[in-house]
Amino acid sequence: MSQMQIARVDAIPLLFAWMQTMDVAGQIDAHWTPHPEWKGLSYGQLAVLFLMFLIHERDHRLSALEPWVEGYLPTLTAVTGWTIRREDVTDDRLGRLLGVLGRDADQITVLQQALGRHLVRAYALPSRVARVDTTSFNVTHAPAPDGQPDRALLQFGYSKDQRPDLLQFKQTLTTLDPAGIPLLSTTLPGNHADDPCYVPAWQNLVALLGHTDFLFVAASKAAALETRATLAHGGGRYLFPVPMTGEVPTVLRGWVAQPPVPPEPVVLPPTTDDPDTPREVGVGFVVTRPLTGTSATGEVVTWEERWLVVQSTAYAQRQQASFDTRLERVEAQLQRLRPTAKERATDVQARAQALLERHHATDYFTVTVTETASVRRKSGGRGRPRATTPVVEETTYTVQVSIEQHADAIAAARTLLGWRAYVTNAAADDLSLVQAMGVYREEWTVERNYHRWKRGGLPALPLYLQIEERIRGLMLLLLIGLQVLTLLEWEARRSLEAAKETIAGLAPGNPKRATARPTAERMLRVFTNLHLHLQRVGDQWVGTVVETLNPVQQRILHLLKLSPTLYTFSATLPAGSPAPSG
Repeated sequence: MSQMQIARVDAIPLLFAWMQTMDVAGQIDAHWTPHPEWKGLSYGQLAVLFLMFLIHERDHRLSALEPWVEGYLPTLTAVTGWTIRREDVTDDRLGRLLGVLGRDADQITVLQQALGRHLVRAYALPSRVARVDTTSFNVTHAPAPDGQPDRALLQFGYSKDQRPDLLQFKQTLTTLDPAGIPLLSTTLPGNHADDPCYVPAWQNLVALLGHTDFLFVAASKAAALETRATLAHGGGRYLFPVPMTGEVPTVLRGWVAQPPVPPEPVVLPPTTDDPDTPREVGVGFVVTRPLTGTSATGEVVTWEERWLVVQSTAYAQRQQASFDTRLERVEAQLQRLRPTAKERATDVQARAQALLERHHATDYFTVTVTETASVRRKSGGRGRPRATTPVVEETTYTVQVSIEQHADAIAAARTLLGWRAYVTNAAADDLSLVQAMGVYREEWTVERNYHRWKRGGLPALPLYLQIEERIRGLMLLLLIGLQVLTLLEWEARRSLEAAKETIAGLAPGNPKRATARPTAERMLRVFTNLHLHLQRVGDQWVGTVVETLNPVQQRILHLLKLSPTLYTFSATLPAGSPAPSG
């Protein structure tokens, strides 16, 4: 056996130091007491090891943790100070941990609130704007066999990824602006409706922050009257787009045709890419309306609501192009409508109506199908007809299709293109029309977290777990992983903004490219060239970090307020430890 070995270091010291500041292990151990037979690493310590593996390898397979720990064992032992045994990191032990973490949904919420309160204090997070959104995660698991109870979590439902043929579960996510830092998340059955998710999300966030002085932003499904009444009754403030259902299109069309107040330009502040040019994104006006509704607990609530009616120029252009394309496509398909040999007018009419409904064009076209009968008399027997040969009448039908466009309906539809209404109970001095549009346009911060879960740095898909408690436990740890990444970005970007500086050396293939908004993934990738040089001394392995930190690595640690001494450590593997495999 060689007397010298090389082991990898990478971003492990940085990640562990960051999770120490977040108090991940301490919070988990404070909320779950291990079983008396559980020996070795605590729940919190094993969770931290798994989180470092998740972030480093972008992999959540339980069986992959053990070989990864073996390869990084000298670094992990030196950085954490823990005694890490092989039996501590097996897939069976990790599966038991996930089952414990995911067994009680209420306990998950309690942990999230305790950890969230710590993060808000430790990182001085702003809490003026909060967002909540939902998404679905499709899995390739087979449905429960006949005769067995259905899975409560994995169900068929409306798939936001256009895969209704797959089972799924849903996930809510509540974040804080401006960094999109997630604080709360809930794992729900795949057939769970979105509407009932918003009030509990707001209530849990109020309990976490200890106040209602924040703007609650969500999608149009949160604009149910009961949800708005509940938030208004509880002292909350909200900003929701109104769905184009019920009386809303009619009311909106009347306001757009005759605005109650003169529309004003919506001019947003410049972007970081073009700091000298304000962005005129559209026009809008505000209508104040009294409202009465019933809260989720049955109280009748009366409050004043502002409707922000806005037309986005870019959105109007996209809708115009889409609307014209849809009309052209529908008309072309109607023109190609040909009856088959045995079809009658009613059959063709039904096909035309189905086509119009499929393309949501029943208001814009009228299809009239008529038929003309032709009767033909012919001999009913063979050969030359005789006086006694019966005469048979044969009726054939000629079907004609006529198409009429409704010019008035099409013109009325065009007037609403690009217009949308938003509702808020925030005072005008607290949230102007321009401010509200600027806030809502940052909705991508929640979507970015979902992207990391689906195709990014913390993939939950493809999902290998089948036991529902373990799925919930995994999603809890993935939430903490999102907090690690978003807090890294928040701290680095805040430091750069305070110094009015940028950082270069993060973009692969373009080391001179500078940015004021570095991503966590690129910052962590910079540390992949660090190694431990280990020598065998008696029955132990002893070593130190070989490379010195380069200027970019030192700069990242400075931005994160971490000491470079994180990477000046010695590693010693005790007697009996396996040889390093890095």
